[in-house]
Amino acid sequence: MYCEGRVPNRDERVALSDDDARALRRFQRLLIMLVLLLLATHGHALAWPFVIWPMYARGFPSPLRWFSETELRLVRRDGEVTHLLPSRLLTRVETGLARLVTAQAFVKQPEAEQYRAVLLRMLGPLLTDLDVVEIQGWTLSWTTDPLAVPPFDLATPDEEILVGKIRLRDDRPGAHGTLRGR
Repeated sequence: MYCEGRVPNRDERVALSDDDARALRRFQRLLIMLVLLLLATHGHALAWPFVIWPMYARGFPSPLRWFSETELRLVRRDGEVTHLLPSRLLTRVETGLARLVTAQAFVKQPEAEQYRAVLLRMLGPLLTDLDVVEIQGWTLSWTTDPLAVPPFDLATPDEEILVGKIRLRDDRPGAHGTLRGR
């Protein structure tokens, strides 16, 4: 529809007020900054844009791609196996200590004997009650999916590696163990 006095196919320019022009320029700058920020943070999509800001970079580390834990397997005299994670050995506050003791008890170095002694004390009555003849250390590993809930299935590790065995002697009160290799 054409009005009289107008020329068809001709653009008409509208003058913007100063306030409207400033608002348009701000919007353009904001749009350009967002596009540049998006391009600069490519690859950090899980925690974008916080992982690149120094204030947040240490507070939000990149999600773990894999997780591992040392599991104890208590082999009974009748052949039954009891699975035990370090977090079950001590209180929740001491879980880090339990993990350290459990992992270091199976290292083939002279210092590991101290960790083995602590591990045997921590397991104490459980070894006698279950009639355990061997303690096996296994490293279990999982691939994680940070966006899933939970990020991995504790019941099905991706990999299980035997780290070492502690064979318990039959003359139990002290229940001293000797480390055996894989």
